[in-house]
Amino acid sequence: MKPGGIRAFQSAALNMAEKDLRIEFRRSYEVLSILTFAVGSILICSFAWSGGSVGSKPEVASAALWIIIFFASILTFTTSFTREADLGTLGGLKTLPCSPLAILFGKIIYGTALLFLVECALIPFSIIFLNLDLSGRFPALLLVCLLGAIGLSFAGSFVSGLVMFSEGKTLLLSFLLIPICVPVLIPSVVATEKIIGGSGITEVMPELRLLIAFLLLISAIMILTFTFVLEE
Repeated sequence: MKPGGIRAFQSAALNMAEKDLRIEFRRSYEVLSILTFAVGSILICSFAWSGGSVGSKPEVASAALWIIIFFASILTFTTSFTREADLGTLGGLKTLPCSPLAILFGKIIYGTALLFLVECALIPFSIIFLNLDLSGRFPALLLVCLLGAIGLSFAGSFVSGLVMFSEGKTLLLSFLLIPICVPVLIPSVVATEKIIGGSGITEVMPELRLLIAFLLLISAIMILTFTFVLEE
C-alpha cells in the first residue's frame, strides 16, 4: 500500500471509529449499561466470596475478571455492524471512498476503546472488592488488558460483520464468539493470574506473544475475507 493510501486508510478508519464513539456516547445509556453490568458482576463475586477471601486467589480473580470482560464484549459487539444493518446505513458505508477493511478497522478501534474503558473502570473495583495487591504491577496489568481488548475487538468486530444479516444475530454472535475468543481469553487469564500473583512484565511475555500471534492470524484472515463479507 502506498504512503498516500496508508494515510487515507488510517483517516477512514479513525473517522469511522469517531463516528461510532460519538453515537455511543450520545446514547450514553448503552455505555452505562455495560459499565453497570461489569461493576455489578464484580460486586456480586465479592459478596459470593465472603468479602474476597476466595476471590483474592490469583487464579479465581483472573478468571472472574476475564469472564466479565468477555460478556461485556458481547454487549459491545451486538451493536457494531448490526446497528448499521438495522438502521439501513450499511448501504451508505459501502459507498464510502475507502476499502471495506478501513470500515472494519474503524469498528475495531471503536470496540477497543469501549472495552478498554470498561477494563479501566473494572480494575479499581476488582482491587478494592477482591482484595487484590497490584503494587508496582498495575501498568503490566493494563498492558495485558489492552492487548486482550484489542484481541476481543478483532474477533468481535469480524464476527459482528459475519452475522449482521442473520435472523438471530445476537444469539449467533454469542455462540460464535466463544470458540473464536478462546485464543485471547486463555493467555489473558494466565497473564493476569501471574501478575496478580506477583510476577512482572517479563514473566508474562510468553502470553503476550500468544496474544500478538492471534492478532496477526486474525488480521490475515480478515484481509483475505472481509471484502466479500461486506459485499454480501
